Amino acid sequence: MISLDISLVWVIINLLVLYLLLKKFLFKPVCKMKDESAEKIDSDLDGAAQAKADAEKIKADYEAEIADAHSQAVEITNKAKAQAGRECDLMLENARAESAKIMKEAEKSIANEKEKAMDDAKYQIADLAILAAAKVIKKNVGGDSDRETVDEFLSEVGAAK
Repeated sequence: MISLDISLVWVIINLLVLYLLLKKFLFKPVCKMKDESAEKIDSDLDGAAQAKADAEKIKADYEAEIADAHSQAVEITNKAKAQAGRECDLMLENARAESAKIMKEAEKSIANEKEKAMDDAKYQIADLAILAAAKVIKKNVGGDSDRETVDEFLSEVGAAK
């Protein structure tokens, strides 16, 4: 049979003691450090994923704000164009009204001037008629009564037209 030597027993005992000592003082702390390192890595990865999600949310909010600002800018531009169009139409309308007013005043002025010229012509024709009649009669005709007679005659002639 196999003979067990006492030294072999001591070697086995020493190996067991060494194993227990290594397990307690070496393997446990190394495993603990390894577990802590894995937990820290997992925590960092979770934090990075959360930071990425937050960044994507902020980016989406920023893009939404930019789109909103762009739509507001378009709306403001359209309102400004519409307001400018209304003001242009109003100014054109005012200019047309002013030109119509000026034309009416000019027509009135022309009519007044024409009437005044006609009255002046009547008086000049009356004076010439009186002068011609005086030469024909060889008499000096010219008082207010003669002028009234000629004016009355011209009015009748003007009314007959």
